[in-house]
Amino acid sequence: VAAKLQYPDMASAMEADLNQLKLVFAIGQRFDPAIRTDEIHAEITTRLREELDYRREARHVALYRHILREEADVHVPEIVPSHSTDRLLTMTWLSGEPLLAWKSRSQEDRDRLAVNMFRAWYVPFYEFGVIHGDPHLGNYTVRRNGDVNLLDFGCIRIFEPKFVKGVIDLYFAL
Repeated sequence: VAAKLQYPDMASAMEADLNQLKLVFAIGQRFDPAIRTDEIHAEITTRLREELDYRREARHVALYRHILREEADVHVPEIVPSHSTDRLLTMTWLSGEPLLAWKSRSQEDRDRLAVNMFRAWYVPFYEFGVIHGDPHLGNYTVRRNGDVNLLDFGCIRIFEPKFVKGVIDLYFAL
């Protein structure tokens, strides 16, 4: 299994950091009032608070397992409910190596990996309006055959269909 354990008193530490960020943003907005830092702060605050909600993250894992169930080359762990709490998230282990381990592989291997990464990210967005909001290298591993393991579901955003359509229309227009 893989266990994600939240540090004690993480919520109050995060709130203190968000208050400091609000102050920095307020100063920045005075220099350039065209940029609405209050809206940026609100979005960051919402996403970070969601990251501390491990029950919510467990639901996101279930959502992604459902969305990607027909993507044979993309894998999502299973939650182990009996060993998960508000501050502990236990999931099945997905074996794989870091993405960067593949940078010296053949072009064919890297192409396969690229397609799988694309499917892992865009199938949820284009077909369901769901986006993985933390797509850094540490949230993916690669299996020997080029399959992708998707990890960490703390920052998930769901968009309205009209927004997704707008993104797709923009893609075609470009």
